[in-house]
Amino acid sequence: MTPSFPLRIAAHNGGRSYGGGEKWVVLLLKGLAARGHEVHLFCNRESIAERARAEGVEASVGVLGGHLALWQPWTFASRLRAFQPDAFLVSTFKKVWLGGPAGRLAKVPRVVARIGLDTDLPGKHWTYRLAFSHWVDSVLVNAEGIRREVVRSLPGDDPARVATVYDGIAMPSSMPEVRTARAALELPADEPIIGSVTRLSRPKRLDRLLEATARLPGVHCALAGQGELEDELRARAESLGIAHRVHFLGYRTDVPNVLAALDVFVLTSDQEGMANAMLEAMAAGVPVVSTPVSGAEEALAPDQRGRAPGVVVDGTPAAVTDAVRRILDAAASRLAMGEEGRRRARDRFAYERMLDAWEAVLGGASPAEWDEGTKAPQRTIR
Repeated sequence: MTPSFPLRIAAHNGGRSYGGGEKWVVLLLKGLAARGHEVHLFCNRESIAERARAEGVEASVGVLGGHLALWQPWTFASRLRAFQPDAFLVSTFKKVWLGGPAGRLAKVPRVVARIGLDTDLPGKHWTYRLAFSHWVDSVLVNAEGIRREVVRSLPGDDPARVATVYDGIAMPSSMPEVRTARAALELPADEPIIGSVTRLSRPKRLDRLLEATARLPGVHCALAGQGELEDELRARAESLGIAHRVHFLGYRTDVPNVLAALDVFVLTSDQEGMANAMLEAMAAGVPVVSTPVSGAEEALAPDQRGRAPGVVVDGTPAAVTDAVRRILDAAASRLAMGEEGRRRARDRFAYERMLDAWEAVLGGASPAEWDEGTKAPQRTIR
């Protein structure tokens, strides 16, 4: 089906803080707006709406609460009717239960749900199975491993409604020189530096990264991000005797500086989808070490020629340590991983490619046409 352009696209995000999912939906809507579509993001919290507006995305508060707030589909439907969208994107898994019927009550032509975490599956509760089966037209996920599990959790449903569309990132036009970046961040100029750009929260398991750092004498660790675990992580670094080698950079708007300063990007999470920070590291040419979260294998697995932008290891500090050490000790291999990361980010995780897919599905195209997992051909609908 060829959609009628431009589209009016409404989206909802129920996040409590501005994390990866919030950043993703703002980036998507910003790109769609740049293509001439009218977009509006409804948020549960004004702080998220404020961040969206700062990025140039129209946003306001429109609350979808917990499962028992059964009156909210009617109140939120009135907000949707006022905007009159052609499509409604529910970007937070737990809000499909209320957001799906709100879209139906408002008679939105297309309700699309996005799943970005491997722990968010419709089969986990009957409410989600009902919502995804009856109130959602299409489901887009950001990793093929997630797609397989979503399809499995919806027995009897048409699997063609569920498709994999990889998250997209903009390739940097240039990267800061390493010494310049490290000087800007007040990091050591000549020591090996590993690290991450992430929320300082429990699912990210940054304790593993600190323990790996403790096993790597002379190696520094840089953490860019904020979160409720910062004090606990600082105390852990102190107890491991590495506080002088761990650098808490706080929230950064100059992520290219952070990535340019790193020799290895390390992802130690227990749960992720296709981590945007990992993709940004690849685009910056930084080798990646990751735990086996959903999406990591698809991003980092060697190709037919054996080229890989990083490695996937189990979640033990020993495994993370060994992988980081091997990369740090092999300069030629580190450069080759960086080149492969840039190539793969450009070819597989391109921002415009992601926009093409979302634009088409929100406009009414079949999700199956855009399924990365089935290697379906891409088309640009403009």
